[in-house]
Amino acid sequence: MESLISKAKLAISSHSTNDYKIRPSEFGEELNAAAPEIAAILGHSLFREIAKRYEQYDSEAVRQQAKFKVFALDATWAVCISAISGSLLAGLAALALESSIYLHYAAFMLGATSTIFGSFALFRLTQIRNEKLLEQWMSARARAEIERLGLFLAMAKYILDRHEVEFYTHLLFACFFKRYQLDVQYTYYSVRGAEHQKSHEKTSIISAAAAISLALGSGFLGMLGAFLPEVLPFAVLGTIGAAVAVVASRREELNQDERNAERYNRTADILSRIAEKYDDVLEVIETGTNPHILIEYVDAVNDQLSLEHRQWTSDTSEMSSSIRALEKSLVELNKG
Repeated sequence: MESLISKAKLAISSHSTNDYKIRPSEFGEELNAAAPEIAAILGHSLFREIAKRYEQYDSEAVRQQAKFKVFALDATWAVCISAISGSLLAGLAALALESSIYLHYAAFMLGATSTIFGSFALFRLTQIRNEKLLEQWMSARARAEIERLGLFLAMAKYILDRHEVEFYTHLLFACFFKRYQLDVQYTYYSVRGAEHQKSHEKTSIISAAAAISLALGSGFLGMLGAFLPEVLPFAVLGTIGAAVAVVASRREELNQDERNAERYNRTADILSRIAEKYDDVLEVIETGTNPHILIEYVDAVNDQLSLEHRQWTSDTSEMSSSIRALEKSLVELNKG
């Protein structure tokens, strides 16, 4: 005879890649045939409204995040290009411009490039500041997280209150929670941890290239210029390296790749350890000896996610610092 646990697991099924993006408003339709008990609960106005708010805040957070990162990256590279163009112009000025009309054209183009990209960087930074893109992103994400965590906890409390002795419904919810919260979040942190690690490696390559350029330009060519003055204009490579190093630094501060890779992998590991207790929890629920273990299991997962989110939110102060550093670089560039 099929056990209630096996029946509940089969009804909810297992986590799939389609669960990666949480859409609570669609849960009821997905489960209506196999788990009508859960679908009926999800149809209650309480959970419909929580789901609606979560999806609204989540969509807004995704939109603001994408906008902020695009604008910040635009500003970062624009400052870099402006600085490089200015450096090349300075190097070109060290040559005898009167010797060739082409050098005059090159100087004009470099000056125009520096001005255009410097202005564009200022434009993007002003947009970020005036539209409060970082604050809007953080606010929407915080509201979405509150609603998402609250949905599952509210459902657990509702089931214990309205379906106190219907242990099969308890089992269905435990399976539902694992699929749409625990497994989804484990997948998210595992995937994003790997992505941040890959991005950090890319930033490291940019930093290494900048260091080589800086050493070659400011070091080797600078010393060589003491004996061969004609190579001094090429020492501009050092300034270019410094500009690229700024890009690498700002990129790391905006993405928080190294820190997020370590923290996301750690969070995925903790969620995996909580998932180890899943079958034990189901067995306790089936016996009815401790119905409140349902809420304890939800709290164990939600508390970890809340902790990670608080840590992530606190790190955004470094993003603000990065934007201010870009503005400072732009001011210094204009003075130069």
